[in-house]
Amino acid sequence: QEAITEACANSIQRLYPKFDMADNPGWSKVYERAQKGSPDALKAIGDDGEPGNNAVCASVLKFIGAGKSGSEIRAHFDAPEFGWSGDAIDGAIQVLLVSGLIRMEVPRGQSTDPKLLERRAIGKTMFKVEVTTITTPQRIQIRKLMQKLDINAKNGEESSQASLFYAKLIELAHQAGGEEPLPERPNVLFLEAVATTSGNEQLMALYNLREDISNSIDTWTKVAREIHDRFPEWTLLNKLMSYATGLQDAEVIQVQMDAIAKQRQLLDNPNPVAPLLSALTQLLRTELNELKQQWDALFESGEKRLSADDNWNQLDPEIRHELRSTQSLLESSAPTFQLDSTDGILNTLVRHRLSVIRDRIAALPSRYDHALFGAAKAMEPEVQEVTLPKRTLRTAAEVDSWLEESRRILQDKIKKGPVHT
Repeated sequence: QEAITEACANSIQRLYPKFDMADNPGWSKVYERAQKGSPDALKAIGDDGEPGNNAVCASVLKFIGAGKSGSEIRAHFDAPEFGWSGDAIDGAIQVLLVSGLIRMEVPRGQSTDPKLLERRAIGKTMFKVEVTTITTPQRIQIRKLMQKLDINAKNGEESSQASLFYAKLIELAHQAGGEEPLPERPNVLFLEAVATTSGNEQLMALYNLREDISNSIDTWTKVAREIHDRFPEWTLLNKLMSYATGLQDAEVIQVQMDAIAKQRQLLDNPNPVAPLLSALTQLLRTELNELKQQWDALFESGEKRLSADDNWNQLDPEIRHELRSTQSLLESSAPTFQLDSTDGILNTLVRHRLSVIRDRIAALPSRYDHALFGAAKAMEPEVQEVTLPKRTLRTAAEVDSWLEESRRILQDKIKKGPVHT
């Protein structure tokens, strides 16, 4: 029995002479820690050294060479002369990824973050040895650069955070310009090396461009902040201008707005928008104030007519309310004017365009006419509404003619019942 056991052991040793290299139950812990991004995952098997010096990792690194799939790596180290466990093989792959010694080959636009690589996907993933080596001081500079965009990458996470950093960098450039009247968006062609590489090559591109990128972040951040502060004024100015069509002096302001847009002067100093916004606000305030005075005068005149009308005064309050409501003469139906601020003026115009207010002012006297006729009709159902001729009278003879014509109309109508003019 002892001889057979010894023979079997010797046979296994001859079949798997390199098994002992990875014979450690801690490899499952190595994989778990490396999958979470820990750069010192090998401590789980008592190894405090660099991943490239570990015998298992070094063997996997050598085999990958120009490129191998996960399934090829597993098949190679699972077979004789190794016979390694899945934990050891996958753990070594994950450690090499986290340390930046190898990289995943993924479709353009997908993340290369080792932490996002699921174990079941390892077999279908291609791995390549990183030709470029990033030193510790270089990694420190790269992490410092990333912090300018609020990306706090830990040691060993620089590569996994590089895509996020690039995306935020491009977004910042996008915010630092735009369509007229904004300045043109910054040219980002100098970032091509960052965009077209991955892994350590991408990190090296960031390192080599760190000064240009840092200066660009400062400049773009400043411009983006100025756009954020200045653009709402421009938007408000355009909204107000959309309600100012036909107003005297509005065209002059529009010409200046067109010049600001064409020459992309929004961020010029002194602020070119503020005085135009102030001028247009005052122009609209003056116009609205005049319309308010016209409305108030006609409304007051109409109310006096109602107060002096016997029929109106004899009606029940409910009927008077109904007649007011029908003719939009209730207090709640009157246009409201907010003239104390630019926002108030805009709110007024959103509710009532200038043309609408003018039409309502023009119609106000006739609405009171209809209300008075309604009162007369309520008191005397047979009453007739008579409209006398409208014309321009220039001579006494024309006056006499108009009086005669009106007299005939009234006499003809009065035969049929009471009339209301």
